[in-house]
Amino acid sequence: MEQLFELPKTIQKKVLEFQKKFRDNSKSSAIHLEPISSFKDPLLRTARIDDKYRAIIKVPQTGDDNYLLWVDNHDEAMDWAKNKVFHWNENTQTAQIFNAPEPIVADYNKLQPAPATLFEKYTDEEIMSIGVPGQLMNLVRSVKDLNELGNSEKYLPVDAFENLFYLADGANYELLLAEINEGKSKSSDHEEQVNSINNKRNFIEVDDDMMAEIINGDFNKWQIFLHPSQRKLVESNFKGSVKVTGGAGTGKTVVALHRLKALSSLPVNGDNRKIVFTTFTNALTQNLIQLAEKLSIDLNNVLITNIDSLVRELAREHVLIDKSTRMLDSFNSKTSLELWDELLEDNLSEYDPFFLSSEYQSVILFNDIKTIDEYIKVSRIGRGKPISRKKKMDIWELFELYNKNKKQTGYIDRAELFNLVSAHNRTQEPKVYKYVIADEVQDLSNVELRFLRSLVEEKDNDLFLVGDPYQKIYSRKLNFTSAGIAVRGTRSKQLRINYRTSEEIKRLAITAVKGINYDDFDGESEKFNGYLSLFHGQAPTYDVFKTKDEEIDTVIQFINDLRNEGFKYSDIAVGGRTKEAIRDIKTKLHTLKIPYADRTTSLADNSDGVVLSTFHSLKGLEFKAVILVDVNNRTSPLYFQKLDEMEKLAKEDYYNSERSLLYVAITRAISVLKITGTGLKSDLVKL
Repeated sequence: MEQLFELPKTIQKKVLEFQKKFRDNSKSSAIHLEPISSFKDPLLRTARIDDKYRAIIKVPQTGDDNYLLWVDNHDEAMDWAKNKVFHWNENTQTAQIFNAPEPIVADYNKLQPAPATLFEKYTDEEIMSIGVPGQLMNLVRSVKDLNELGNSEKYLPVDAFENLFYLADGANYELLLAEINEGKSKSSDHEEQVNSINNKRNFIEVDDDMMAEIINGDFNKWQIFLHPSQRKLVESNFKGSVKVTGGAGTGKTVVALHRLKALSSLPVNGDNRKIVFTTFTNALTQNLIQLAEKLSIDLNNVLITNIDSLVRELAREHVLIDKSTRMLDSFNSKTSLELWDELLEDNLSEYDPFFLSSEYQSVILFNDIKTIDEYIKVSRIGRGKPISRKKKMDIWELFELYNKNKKQTGYIDRAELFNLVSAHNRTQEPKVYKYVIADEVQDLSNVELRFLRSLVEEKDNDLFLVGDPYQKIYSRKLNFTSAGIAVRGTRSKQLRINYRTSEEIKRLAITAVKGINYDDFDGESEKFNGYLSLFHGQAPTYDVFKTKDEEIDTVIQFINDLRNEGFKYSDIAVGGRTKEAIRDIKTKLHTLKIPYADRTTSLADNSDGVVLSTFHSLKGLEFKAVILVDVNNRTSPLYFQKLDEMEKLAKEDYYNSERSLLYVAITRAISVLKITGTGLKSDLVKL
């Protein structure tokens, strides 16, 4: 299908006409179905699309199922097919296409495996059961390390390579085999097996009208094809809530959108409540709506919104707050820290505004505490030094004053609003929504999780929660079980295939967060085992300069080089840890009349130019080329004066969030990543 999209429109239409003629009469002399003696696979044939273009078709030994594999110019089509082997793998129920190594070994059992190889602890049967064709066993047995496995990728079927990589990277064999078996059809009928979840990564079933729509429309691969691990999540019926985690670029949002389509397509059965799809970042909401429209999701049956907008609307709808009530710490609003500053001007305390604000947010609102007795009893693990009962009582008096001031001035804390609406929702029957899907849940805390739980009753498929622990850039406590959401065991799923970034960029991104114990949102460690990118690209670079002018000149030259290579300006993003890091670049682009879109001043800036952004605002986006600027030992991690005064645990959380932020910024790049700075290099960039 990808190759079909690359062909000229006139040839795409001829391919459709050819398919019709072939189905009508595959024996017709007009088809020109011919064997080629030089092909490695004796069941491959060429067929004529027109005078210039040829199709490669796999014909059956028995039956009448033919497979159209490739269409290209005559010479290119012949070159593509000469070493290809088409193989139906009964162990995994997948159609596999791979390049035959030299030579194809017919009887691999007679060959002695080499010592000290990567897969020596697995039997031939175990290796074949995860998708390796028998004729490739000698190749697999010769692989000594991950580098050699990478070199062998071109000879292996895609699914077999993925599974071998998982094993080599430490994945559990039994769990891997269980995943494969989950995707197989239980039927012995070949037609049913061809429609297995495992094999649906290779094809979609279309009629001629749909095929014409795909060719004439603006279809992207993500709209049509899903990896088996993704399709199982989209199509399964779960006995309750589901948690889906995965590294950057593993298609978590794609899965969530396809899940939205699947749930919205279910029979209504008299239940006209909407399905809500929510995410933390407001900037991503419009993008999600556009993607949902591309999937032909009926937006009358769903609500796509960011979680802050959702809680405010529900609070107003149920008259839980006045229309004039404003949320602290929101856009164009006062901060809670400012309110604490004002309070302490008239009330002397041994505690500073930073501590009191943090204590109130992290202990009182996080645990939804209403009384002094609850505060005295609650655990403060992670908050530093213990506080005596007497001091807690003194602090509680300040909390009461703070709440009084809030009420008088018409403000409410964000977490307080979530707690208020959650409490109201728990009394509602029926619940507000039919199903809930939440993306980017690593940005949430238990406060928001309790809110999501309150939106829908406990039932099959109630909550579908998606996120990446490694992209947790805010220091918020998050635990599904303590928030009342049960997802342990078979309802915790992990995606491992990276579709966005090259393997080279992915490896660099992992080094930024390697060694940190990232919680999987439920008390266990999230593992990177088997996190695999599907393509390779340029090696990332990191250069520091003596002066800012040298750095900027290098960045401008690199942008010009990318343009000469065929990149559009909008394919390129320049990211900085702070707005100040971008300012000088912006000035230079303006002077040189190079177009740009400045997301540091407005997330709605959709100008067709080089995208300028902070690391935070890059979140959720992707670009063919990313340039990260002003990256040095003072900006990554970002140093600020109060950092030295922070307690050990708080400082550790901050450094971890900075590493996650760098991971996010790096993984916005698809194939090209350049990092620059001045002064001393950052220890977080391990190139």
